[in-house]
Amino acid sequence: MKSLLAHLSATAALLALPLPAEDSRDRTSAEGDKTFEGTLRGYDVADAPRVPGGREVFRTPDNGANLGVWRITDEPAIRHWAEYHNTRCWSHDGRYLAYTRNAPDPDSGRFGSGFVEVHVYDAHRNESRLIERGVEPRWARHRNRLFYVRYLSREQSRAQSGATTEVRRLDLDTGESVTLHSGAVEPLGETTFDDEWLIGAERFRGQDPEFVVVRIGTGPQPAVERLSEVTGSQLLPNPRHPVFFTRRDERGEPFGGTRWFYDLDGGNRRMAVPTLQQCHMAWLGNGEYLLLGNGLVRGRRWDRAFPSNVDVLAAVTMGDISPCGRSGRYVCGDSRMADLRSGDGWETIDPLSMICYPAAAGDQSGNFDSDPTGSPDGTKVSFVTNYDLEDGPLTHIDGQQDGRGDTLRVTSTEGFPDSGLLTVRAEVIGYERKGETTFEGLSREVHETSRAPFNDGMPVTSFDARLMTDEQWQSIPGPTSLMRQTMPEGSPLLRQRQTDVHVVVVRKPDRPFLRLEGETAQIIPGEEHFETYGYHLLRGDERLTREPLRPGATLALQPGEYRAVAVEWSGLESDPGLPLRVDGAATLQALPGPPSDFSWTTDHWLAGGRAASEADARQAAEAVREIHHRHDGVIHREWYRRGALEQRHDFNAAGEAVRRLTYEQGRLGRREYFQPDDEQVSLELLDAEGFVTESIRYSDGRETDHWWFERGMPVRQVRGRSEWVKQGEQWVRNQLPRE
Repeated sequence: MKSLLAHLSATAALLALPLPAEDSRDRTSAEGDKTFEGTLRGYDVADAPRVPGGREVFRTPDNGANLGVWRITDEPAIRHWAEYHNTRCWSHDGRYLAYTRNAPDPDSGRFGSGFVEVHVYDAHRNESRLIERGVEPRWARHRNRLFYVRYLSREQSRAQSGATTEVRRLDLDTGESVTLHSGAVEPLGETTFDDEWLIGAERFRGQDPEFVVVRIGTGPQPAVERLSEVTGSQLLPNPRHPVFFTRRDERGEPFGGTRWFYDLDGGNRRMAVPTLQQCHMAWLGNGEYLLLGNGLVRGRRWDRAFPSNVDVLAAVTMGDISPCGRSGRYVCGDSRMADLRSGDGWETIDPLSMICYPAAAGDQSGNFDSDPTGSPDGTKVSFVTNYDLEDGPLTHIDGQQDGRGDTLRVTSTEGFPDSGLLTVRAEVIGYERKGETTFEGLSREVHETSRAPFNDGMPVTSFDARLMTDEQWQSIPGPTSLMRQTMPEGSPLLRQRQTDVHVVVVRKPDRPFLRLEGETAQIIPGEEHFETYGYHLLRGDERLTREPLRPGATLALQPGEYRAVAVEWSGLESDPGLPLRVDGAATLQALPGPPSDFSWTTDHWLAGGRAASEADARQAAEAVREIHHRHDGVIHREWYRRGALEQRHDFNAAGEAVRRLTYEQGRLGRREYFQPDDEQVSLELLDAEGFVTESIRYSDGRETDHWWFERGMPVRQVRGRSEWVKQGEQWVRNQLPRE
């Protein structure tokens, strides 16, 4: 991990984030504040009202290993939100990012749900567009179609027989906009894997049941079907398979459900996750796993209901877990990114988003959660924060501290005033003076906020940097209803900033590959290429293309050495691919996808330490198979004894074995994860039928959490001195003696 962080940090200093030529000199688009009324048929997104926006790019050298941050919105007095962590805010090709803006009513000056606006950020044009008043924007999986719940005006409501909302479909490529369903729909889920249905719920206030799950047809003949057997919220279809899950908690029953699988017609209900494994969840981008957060990255196969394995997928922990890319290789969450090819991961950026509420307010985290969501190729992660990541000071607690003294030791106090207010989690802390690495004369629980622990490595920020300026505060009629309900009148807590939408660039696009087939040179897209807009071509170090070559385009080549660069819709560029020597005249063709005869990996077999054919290696007493990637080198290594697989290591970018698999008589018997410094993170043991029988978590070389299973059913857990045992349908705790 350390070598990967160093690589990213070095790369960040060199990486430019170019915009398309038409936008390169103007980051702020024209202003507009009109909402759409009436029908939108024939609507052209290019004619939509423009709002102040366009990304501002800055670096965070002391906050994570990333390649830059884009601030998409910059209105600290207004809450902006991209989407809940398990729901996509990016369009299928990564050109667009949808978000909502909680605007105040222009007439009354009050905040309310009826005045929320749907916006779309166009990363290609580098501008945001106001669509209209509404909520819950959702993207189709295969086209640039946006679905959302539209708020109707009084006149429109009367014309719709009293309906206050309707579900709209907007095609950003053609401009067509239609109503799919009239009526109160909340919540709105996502589209099914084939985009034929949009899952949602009709709400009938004061009735029982209050919510009825429906599926809404998305085609030319809209249809609405009630799924009477389905209960719960979230309503998230699998991106590749005909199944969706809902959230319906049975918290009083440890082996009762919290997530449920359904077929697309609403039938075949089965438990996906029990309360005992309660956590934040999301689908993996390729649909193969239901991801489990709040711990190591884990997943349950999409087609295996509980009880079944929960497999550890990476050596990093995440809370709010989210798919990052459509291929299934990457996962993001909170401040981290995981590469499931090796099981490695790294810190990308800490959003530092927090609203400090009085202790009596309870959990109000939904108002400031960062809700990370990965882009289609896993190159970018959107999130929201109410902290100034560019200029707000940041430090970290240095060493475990009991918090009973009047001094807080940190890594540095640079950037903080000589005296003032700090925040640690949701606690506001006053200090009278500072040293180089200490804040002294502490006053705890300022403004009646909750006391935070002083754990090693915790971020420490400035409370003053969390507050709106006088100008920002005066630009709104007052705090939101939630802030008013949870904070004392006149409290400085009311002036805390609201969330703005940001994007962190977590990696460059994958490099394309050039090959020569006869007299035709081909640009083969990189492994992840859903967001690719086109390609630049280099001859030597000279860039030949002023505008990117679009997929399908051709170009005449003269003799020379060429390399290709992939360009996203956003303007983000890859490193140049491997060089191709052309000795005569040739025609270059930019392929829309990889040819059927092309592979990114090749197998190299060794027997007796020498290269061998696969047939000879499988007959040898001992042999090694190395899987070589065209750009990344050896990514997997397998050991065989007389043709039987015995061990496999999966390597990160630095060539370190993070995931280590051991096989017994051809089946997987042991799965282990390690940090790059060779410290063990976890161990899973599997039986002859492939069921995980034991799962162990380690920290600093010690066992910290140990589970036992019988055919996927948890039967025992030991954590510290607490032992939990399954007794019937109960999970019973025993106290273990001290060693």
